[in-house]
Amino acid sequence: MKILKLLFGRFGIVTLAILMQMAVYILFFFMLSEYYWIVYVLSLVIGVIVFVRVINRDLTPAQKILWVSVIMLSPIVGATLYVMIGDSRWSARTKERMHASFLKQAPSVNSTSDIPEKYVGQANYLISKAGTRAYRGCSTEYFPTGEKYFAALKNDLIKAKRFIFMEYFIIQKGEMWNEIEKILEDKAKEGVEVHLMYDDIGCMGKVPVNFYKYLRGKGIDCFKFNGYTPFITNLHNNRDHRKIVVIDGEIAYTGGINLADEYINSAGNDFYWKDTGVRIYGNAVGELAEQFMQLFEFTRRAPMDFERYVCREKIDAGEEGVVLPYGTGPYFFCRCPIAEEGFLNMINRADREIYIMTPYLVADYSINRALASAVSRGVKVKVAIPDIPDKKTIYIITKSNAYYLMRNGVEIYRYKGGFLHAKSIVADREVAIVGTINFDYRSMIHHFENAVWMCGTKAVKEAWEDSVSVCRAENRFDEKELKMNVFGRMLAGVLKVFTPLF
Repeated sequence: MKILKLLFGRFGIVTLAILMQMAVYILFFFMLSEYYWIVYVLSLVIGVIVFVRVINRDLTPAQKILWVSVIMLSPIVGATLYVMIGDSRWSARTKERMHASFLKQAPSVNSTSDIPEKYVGQANYLISKAGTRAYRGCSTEYFPTGEKYFAALKNDLIKAKRFIFMEYFIIQKGEMWNEIEKILEDKAKEGVEVHLMYDDIGCMGKVPVNFYKYLRGKGIDCFKFNGYTPFITNLHNNRDHRKIVVIDGEIAYTGGINLADEYINSAGNDFYWKDTGVRIYGNAVGELAEQFMQLFEFTRRAPMDFERYVCREKIDAGEEGVVLPYGTGPYFFCRCPIAEEGFLNMINRADREIYIMTPYLVADYSINRALASAVSRGVKVKVAIPDIPDKKTIYIITKSNAYYLMRNGVEIYRYKGGFLHAKSIVADREVAIVGTINFDYRSMIHHFENAVWMCGTKAVKEAWEDSVSVCRAENRFDEKELKMNVFGRMLAGVLKVFTPLF
């Protein structure tokens, strides 16, 4: 039944339309087979032109290897695919509009770079590249499960007085969303501004096509991000994978948790789904508000008054440590791998221990080598991955990378008996990143993501304790469990070539 719904639903129909377009383009060249020498010369010229463009573009090495390999195997097919889905085709007007939104910021309220010397470089990188700021005096709370996150979120939403911002990759009708929707509808009736944005592909098959119109009818200012169309475009790669809630400019939530029942283990799965999140109270919330407004303003094509939604009064919750929320975007837009560099800076500065929890270990050579190098300089590196995968193809690559890291001294752990969707890294029990960023190309190259870098806060300690509880001795993989047979290694090797598309 689910397969039929997928095939004959909007996703299936639109995907079929895209595949038909690709087939027509490719078939066109093969229909000219009687003019072999013309086709041969034309394909050679096209292949060389696209090859030169790929080599000279500002792409990651893995992306260049992928497209060069495809073009060398079949110049016509490779060049056609590259033009369709590999090259950025954002119009100049679209880029200008997005830059206009992303450059907007409210005046700083409590900006500071008063951070322990060891971590100043990490913070300065994010401040300069992500356009964010660091804050002291914020209260932080880490949630080790979706259930605890959901309970706290509902309580804060009910107390909202002025406005609510919500941005999610996935919304799915069910117990979790039904409760949230009722709260949002009630708050809108009370006069609270409710602004909501969801990713169209992330929600495909989970909510109706015109779901945003339905919510508008309930007084919720709702938009869908980057609508899925039947036309071939690489913009389908650039999803809004963020999860942000801002309440009255004083409270914010983020993490890996979407608004669907599996995240609170109410979907009827026969395994446990572990996810994590963080709650922030204080002036750092203004950064998350700005991240939401930047993408929301771009999506709805109407300006927002940034200063109006950022708390102007200094909030001091009395907690020690520094909080630095930041957002990332597609590589071609940001022109630097902010998500990846944020992880690398933390890994390279660690001198005692590193804990990582990730559902997908599809990181590139830089991340893998940095982790191996950390082990070489005496750092204990522990990485937790799911025991039960949600995407079997990705899990093959995950296990292959895990085996490579294990051979280089990294300890690999399973989240026993369940799926691990958490996205966090904790170093030396002092700094942590918690957010939406996976250790894969989707998050680091293609998506809009967000996270919170924290130093010396309560949530850092709680994230470390949670990581330790997952990485128990009995959950550790041994080499035999991760080692693949010849066929598995060959399959993993082929799949890795295409990881920039995963």
